[in-house]
Amino acid sequence: MNTFEDVFGATVSTAAHRRGSGDIVKSGGWIRVFTRNRCIVIVLAVCLAFGSVVIGSVVFGSGVASAVPRSPAGTPMCAGVGPARTIVAQPHTYEAVAFDGDGRMLVTDWLGNGVDVVAHPGALPRRVATVEAPGGLAPMPDGTVLVGSGIAAPSLLAPAVGAASLIRLDPRTGARSTYATGLSMGNGVVRAPDGTLFASNDLVPAVDRIGVDVRVQRGWYRESPANGLAVSRDGRTLFANVSLGDTRILAIDTGTGRAHSYFRPPRGLDWVFFDDLDIDEHGRLYVPLYFGSQVWRIDPDGSHCALATGLTLPAGISVGAGGAGFSPSAVYVTTHAGSVVEIPHAILRR
Repeated sequence: MNTFEDVFGATVSTAAHRRGSGDIVKSGGWIRVFTRNRCIVIVLAVCLAFGSVVIGSVVFGSGVASAVPRSPAGTPMCAGVGPARTIVAQPHTYEAVAFDGDGRMLVTDWLGNGVDVVAHPGALPRRVATVEAPGGLAPMPDGTVLVGSGIAAPSLLAPAVGAASLIRLDPRTGARSTYATGLSMGNGVVRAPDGTLFASNDLVPAVDRIGVDVRVQRGWYRESPANGLAVSRDGRTLFANVSLGDTRILAIDTGTGRAHSYFRPPRGLDWVFFDDLDIDEHGRLYVPLYFGSQVWRIDPDGSHCALATGLTLPAGISVGAGGAGFSPSAVYVTTHAGSVVEIPHAILRR
């Protein structure tokens, strides 16, 4: 059987880091990281996603057909950023990353059907709960976290049935309960300052809204699919990544549901697949390029730069938090190659 590298020319990041280069050392095949079955599933998932980019260009807009595809290698690097380093390397498909009220890191393992806690830098991930096909994470004020559940075939093929849900998890005890049902997918999950929640479906046009009364408005926004989500500090704007077709970041008015295009990648980079999304206190956005192998920082004036390059299938992202040794000036990125990567000094404190 061919390895992932044989098929796609990709490599897998390990915990080792090439000092000073800013690149992750790459070695081994996906067959060494995942079991045979997981390797097959991941290859199929990547084929599905890449095929969806092509389909999306026809269905949702000009997209990849609008310009000759080119490499993102010419993206300017962000100044003052430290070299990326892998702090976790496990045989998992890490999807989302967030921090609880105590500053501990939480990561979802998509194909492993679980949520892991990393207590502090250098600690091994500890499985704290089983959650089926987990996606996004939304920390709550009481220390619990909401986990999107349902990045699986029913949500991909028939989101109208509302097969996904939000699971409320106490990362300290592992106790879990169902918070909301009837969602389209729960890929990206974010909480607004007023307690309203939003959940996304990256393949079908459906952003769900969950009110403070836990009433689900499935398909609250239906103009395009959406992936990663982030909310502005004042709660008035929901930023949403469109990964397929006309790749861009939307700014959706949380009061009216009206949207406009906030940022587009340069021509020829529609294929890079914007995955997760986060925002800092100054309104800068942070986005991993799943196929583009980079992480970008996007300023409110529309300028952008690369925080890191050479990552393998970067999927989730979170601004760091203090309290458990993780750095609030760093961003943390999960990958479907089983890594969690820290990018020091990624956050500008002005």
